[in-house]
Amino acid sequence: MRPTPPTPAESPLLIPHARTMHRRRHVAGNELGSIDVVHFNDVLHEINPDAPHLDADAIASAARWLASLPGGQAEATLRARLGRIDELHRLLCDLDWQVDAAMHQRIGRLLDYVDDDGGMIPDRLPFVGQLDDALLVELAWPALADEVEDFRDFCRFRDESGHLYGGHPTRDDWLRTRLEEGALWEQLHRVRDRRYSEYGPPREGLHVV
Repeated sequence: MRPTPPTPAESPLLIPHARTMHRRRHVAGNELGSIDVVHFNDVLHEINPDAPHLDADAIASAARWLASLPGGQAEATLRARLGRIDELHRLLCDLDWQVDAAMHQRIGRLLDYVDDDGGMIPDRLPFVGQLDDALLVELAWPALADEVEDFRDFCRFRDESGHLYGGHPTRDDWLRTRLEEGALWEQLHRVRDRRYSEYGPPREGLHVV
């Protein structure tokens, strides 16, 4: 179990709690449509059913917080999330990495949303146009993080040992090797930490054949 939900960047986005809300509905002068907010939440909960529900006020407040960040910090905050999108594209397109149908659908839903220039906040808006994309990546990430971490390790495995599989190891090759490595590590750890005297005297004498 993870102590806290994983995030796509070192520090989480500030998403206001209900007690801080003041019923805002506008981002950069554009009103957030109720249908668009509902669609955003529908997509989010298809990917991560445990994600919180965001209303227009929370999203508008997040935009105000983002605008308050100094210098290039706001751009870096968005880029840290949006940079994960290319990685998700690579994961789905990698022919050596077989993704199960449910995970494929989750990632596909996220990519379909961020590839849409419309969305809840139009991408054409300067600065905040991709805030909803970044929020979706942030809140959906707990449902995708393990798959992404496994894929990263698979890529390292392929770089190091891919030649043993004709340059194209499969997910099963990676998993089997990692499980064998884990079993070997446990065995070595067990033998190293246990003295032979702990096994006690032999029950029978030695026999020479």
